[in-house]
Amino acid sequence: MVTPAHCPKPRLRIATSRLQSRFTHLCRRRQRATDQHSHMYATMSTRGVQSIVHSLHDACATTSNAYFHLRNGVRGNLTSRSKLATRARRRDVLYVSYDEPDSAVGLIGKAMDDIYGNANCIRIKKSLDLTLSGAEVHRQIEGKGEQRASSYIEGLSAIPYHDVYNGNFIWMEILEREHEHIQRELEGALANPELATLGNSVWAPAAREEAIAYGPNWRTLVLQDRCQWENVNSQLFPVTTALLKDSKCPSVEVFFARQPPKTGIKPHTDNTNFILTAHLGLDVPEQLSWMQVGDFKQYWENGKGLVADTSFIHSTANESVEKDRYVLIVRFWHPELNEVECQALQFLFDALDDPTAYGISAAAQRAKERLPSRLRRRKKKQSSGGGLGLLSKGML
Repeated sequence: MVTPAHCPKPRLRIATSRLQSRFTHLCRRRQRATDQHSHMYATMSTRGVQSIVHSLHDACATTSNAYFHLRNGVRGNLTSRSKLATRARRRDVLYVSYDEPDSAVGLIGKAMDDIYGNANCIRIKKSLDLTLSGAEVHRQIEGKGEQRASSYIEGLSAIPYHDVYNGNFIWMEILEREHEHIQRELEGALANPELATLGNSVWAPAAREEAIAYGPNWRTLVLQDRCQWENVNSQLFPVTTALLKDSKCPSVEVFFARQPPKTGIKPHTDNTNFILTAHLGLDVPEQLSWMQVGDFKQYWENGKGLVADTSFIHSTANESVEKDRYVLIVRFWHPELNEVECQALQFLFDALDDPTAYGISAAAQRAKERLPSRLRRRKKKQSSGGGLGLLSKGML
């Protein structure tokens, strides 16, 4: 069942009231800046934001916040004054860019067609249409649990816990076999009193106010964010980074996560069904720390992996009274996405990082360079005709 909702972000778990407040603030700021744009306003309801717009550019401006949320990361782990300032500047650029005749949304859609071909991106475009329309997929699946996703790609298996050994996660089997090397590297880093000064945002809390479900005690040390390796931190963990790369892990985000004793994460959804979440237990209080996903609960074990679909409502707890829980978390593409779809999603991440004409062009150039030659040949054989659905109209 598809129900109306706010325009949320990937990342991939956004509190409706927070988005409503931010949207209202930006609308009021725009109205104060010039009376010419006073025709744009929004009404709030219990089901989300009902935007009332009177021009194509204002419609695009309305969607910019949704895309800003999407681009900030599936989970938004990195946090620092400079990064938060960068995000604020990016939001302003997004807002201004949609006032141009060629909106960022239109430019991104055209570039995606040019690089991958319309026929190769049908599910991606439908997902974008869903996000831009302000809807979400919300369903109670018998025997599995409650799933909520505003970033949703149709046709993907919805399974709270996947079987790690079904052949789809060979890379996790490799990490399990080599987990002692990762454990030793983490132990060495934890024993280093200079770790906080050597790394970036070491053991940072969740950066966004929307991550309130995680609480103040859940901390991360990020190695990869939105397909980009964090240069400083990944160099502090060369063994772990090399294992992930050599195992061909289709990672989007990689980070160590620490959960202190007698703490937990409240039930929530990650709002994205096309990115799964894997945990590798490194130093966990066994039988005392667990994660509930949908209707199923599993306990972490040292050296063992879990693979979960965190678009299902999920929560965690560390019931130990004295021991921290350390796991390596890998957020990765759903195995039922094809290679072109994964590449198209990565292009969207890059394009939304700088949604100016120049930024989108640069992202398109990087996307073309990443495209394997076999995909280039396949694209030439397929028609690139067809429209952009809602994107071709600007939004709706």
